[in-house]
Amino acid sequence: MNFLEEVRTLFSQSQTWFKLEVEYLKLTVAEKVTLLLGTLIIGFIALLLSMVVLIMLALSLAEVFKLIMHPGLAYLSTAGAVCVLLLSFYLLRRPVLMNPIARLITKIFFDKKH
Repeated sequence: MNFLEEVRTLFSQSQTWFKLEVEYLKLTVAEKVTLLLGTLIIGFIALLLSMVVLIMLALSLAEVFKLIMHPGLAYLSTAGAVCVLLLSFYLLRRPVLMNPIARLITKIFFDKKH
């Protein structure tokens, strides 16, 4: 084998290696995006179901309050309780919402196990 053939073989193998690396990158990105979208869809469904549960609990709380106060005041009290809940969620949004999402995205895209 002469030097020119060895260079051609090396170049051919380098091209094959590069194509395989690109294919691996595509598959890895597809896997991670699929995992992220699946998690987001599950989270969205859980959020919708939680909203339904919150509405039902608020109506139940209003019915309980109706036993001890005027119905209008019972619904206002329930609305106040829901506002306090939303305000506390807003104030705690970083540790409750932002940090877990950041950890999830970091784990999906930078964890070597996946």
